[in-house]
Amino acid sequence: MSSAEAISQHFLKSTDDQWLETYRTNVMGQFFTAMALLPLLAEGTTATPGYTSSVVNVSSISGAMKGSSSGQFAYASSKAASTHLSRMLATTFKDTKVRVNTIAPGIFPSEMTTGKSDEGNKSELSSKIGNPAGRGGHDSDMAASILFLAGPGGVFYNEQILYPDGGATLAQPAVT
Repeated sequence: MSSAEAISQHFLKSTDDQWLETYRTNVMGQFFTAMALLPLLAEGTTATPGYTSSVVNVSSISGAMKGSSSGQFAYASSKAASTHLSRMLATTFKDTKVRVNTIAPGIFPSEMTTGKSDEGNKSELSSKIGNPAGRGGHDSDMAASILFLAGPGGVFYNEQILYPDGGATLAQPAVT
């Protein structure tokens, strides 16, 4: 689309409620969950010597990409907000010794990326992905990211963003 009128008409079809629902899920949900669990997380920090409790929020590479994320403005901007919220929470929680980090994955199989899922809520990517790895993410890629950040290996990490994306941020314009 290159016509200003066509672009405007197309994107004005989205509604306030669609935007609000996306932000409620991707930003407000993370905020209120982290705040509600902070006292418990802070207690956990003192339970195991050398270990600190952790909040790991899942954002998306879409929140860092400069493009239009295939026209998903509400989703991409909410993920950018989610990532920034995590950085603000890390700063706010620093004196409680509760760490906050973010996983911003690239393309993984999901209903959003494939349009469907099976009875086990699993999806399968059917096309080649345009990242240096040449594939979408696997469950094990996401598991490794969360286990690293939440486990003993991630104790020295705070306010960090991991991009399990197969190198997509190398191949496409992004902000880091």
